[in-house]
Amino acid sequence: MQATINGELHVAVPMATRSLAELRWSAWTYLATAGVAPGMIEDILTALHEAVANAIRHSGSDSDVAVRLAAGRTRVTIEVKDTGRGIDPGVTIPPPAPSVMAEGGRGLFLIWSLMSSVRFGHSRGTHLIMVKELFPDAPEHVRF
Repeated sequence: MQATINGELHVAVPMATRSLAELRWSAWTYLATAGVAPGMIEDILTALHEAVANAIRHSGSDSDVAVRLAAGRTRVTIEVKDTGRGIDPGVTIPPPAPSVMAEGGRGLFLIWSLMSSVRFGHSRGTHLIMVKELFPDAPEHVRF
């Protein structure tokens, strides 16, 4: 289920990887309508996909993953919340670059690499808050 509330996109993502395609489409449509540049949208969608895929794979929860996107003129804020067991305390934050030979473990590294800031909020389960700073339009006298 998705809804736009006060200019924000709210999506409840079922615990199935097939749900990721619909989430990406909804987020892309929302961000494009908000005027976010295509290159920035790709960074945001990749980080969002990785965050929700991690929740689906690792949370151990049966409840939907709650996603909130808020696009402003100079930044996009994304929250991803699950009600699972929470992030493993052994995970290094921020994550180091994974080995090129590793079969997995790139999700958190990609998130930290693509977003301007990442932090964990306080809630049951995992609550990831990601911010992507945008570049506002240059004033008329600076445009090329």
